[in-house]
Amino acid sequence: MYFSLVIPHFNIPQLLRRCLKSVPCREDLQVIVVDDASSVENVEKLHMLESEFPYVEFAYMEENLGGGVARNLGLEKAKGKYIFFADADDFFMPNLGQFLDDVKEKDFDLIFFNAISVDTDSYAITYRCWHLNRFIRMKSSNLNRSVFELKYAFGEPWCKMIKRSVIEKNVIRFDETRIHNDTRFSYLVGHFCDSVFVDERSVYCVTDRTGSVSKVLTPERMIARAKVFADANYFFKKNGIKRFDERAVRPLVKFLFKMDLKNFKKCKNVLCCSGMSSLDIYIKILIYPFYAFQKVCSSMSQYSMRLFG
Repeated sequence: MYFSLVIPHFNIPQLLRRCLKSVPCREDLQVIVVDDASSVENVEKLHMLESEFPYVEFAYMEENLGGGVARNLGLEKAKGKYIFFADADDFFMPNLGQFLDDVKEKDFDLIFFNAISVDTDSYAITYRCWHLNRFIRMKSSNLNRSVFELKYAFGEPWCKMIKRSVIEKNVIRFDETRIHNDTRFSYLVGHFCDSVFVDERSVYCVTDRTGSVSKVLTPERMIARAKVFADANYFFKKNGIKRFDERAVRPLVKFLFKMDLKNFKKCKNVLCCSGMSSLDIYIKILIYPFYAFQKVCSSMSQYSMRLFG
């Protein structure tokens, strides 16, 4: 087995079907769907998909524990030399088969590929993967910078193909949290992969969908997000990686702006427990407008390039 594709799923069998239809049936490709304890009605629909896609391996979790746990179960079942991931509400482009053929002629620890993004219902173009597009576009002018950003700033699990031996050797797993469970996995993969290739082809389609996990933000989720990125910054500093992810302090700034002092203190304590001093936290709050301005400029630049080519 050369490739293993892991797809976590929860209560969207109709979208999973679209995803599976976009994946070619090949002897060198293992497709694993891990259901995160969907409803009884939707599990019945999954059993129908088992009949429609007999070459796909379905695994069923007894308890809803989140995408990180589901992906980790998929990693345990993966047998391919390379592992890659898809979200059940996304799908692949028609060139996936050719891309897989081309990968077999290469020997890299980590291969990144590009994506487009659309609304899941209307298929109108959206900008959900603008950051990935920007990082890959950097390749033409600054390959080293492109690789650095993809390794440490691109935290989603999709659009990267990873040697299974690297994952197993370094015991890399997804966090078992409800939000950003893929962030640590991604920067650890980037850190431990020595040889990296950047493919500019769009092989994947990311969809925008109302009600998806990434669009639901409670104060608890915001604090959890702060911890994830504070831990990432601690890892970067410890390993001499010159990067600071402003998303560690973004929830703190939002709480301060809303005068939500209770959650501000909770968030600050989380950041302190992740290695940030109080002085460092307040300095980052003061210079946060600079980070925000940089992001706005990057977004505007990306939008202009999309608009005018």
